[in-house]
Parts: sequence; C-alpha cells; structure tokens
Amino acid sequence: MNQKVKIHKDDNVEILAGKDKGKRGSVVRVFEKSGHVRVLVAGCNLVKKAIKRRSEQDAGGIAEVEAPLDISNVGIVCKKCGRPVKVGYKLDGDKKVRVCRKCGEKL
Repeated sequence: MNQKVKIHKDDNVEILAGKDKGKRGSVVRVFEKSGHVRVLVAGCNLVKKAIKRRSEQDAGGIAEVEAPLDISNVGIVCKKCGRPVKVGYKLDGDKKVRVCRKCGEKL
C-alpha cells in the first residue's frame, strides 16, 4: 500500500496526539517503510536511550534522543492560518504545488 506523503523534510508541524500534543517543530526526517510512514520532529517525542561507551572521548550513559512519530499524529502548520491544516494540491502552470485547504495559501 503506497500512500502519498504530504509532509516533507523541513516542514513546520504541530503534534496532534500523544504525550507531546500541541508542541511544534520542524521535520528532521521522513521514514517510509512498508505502508508505515513516520516522521522525526526536532525537539519532540524525546525518549531515554542507553548509549554504549565507544572510546575515551565518547562518553556513554543515558541520553535523550528524538523518536519517530506516526505521520497521522502530526499536522502541517499553515503560515497564514497559523494552525495545523490539511494539504491540498493545485497546478501552478505545469507544476503541482501543495496548498492549505482552509485559505489556499501555498505551503
């Protein structure tokens, strides 16, 4: 099942569900794997992870790292509306562009 990914890297998004609901950040990376699309949002969904000590300079221990979120739990934020919105598409000449479904502003 291939679904169209409407959220791309460097988009500003708001988290709609989960422990970080309401937080905003930019998309660092998009993971597409066998029907499950997940996004990594900067500064959100932090989890503690045990890091093994590799060398004397590299300290081990417990670090907080960002974990991926399901793409359904984030919404792209429109610059004009200032709220999370759905994404639509329009043809700009012969180029397809993403637009806000509420106000029609180019994303």
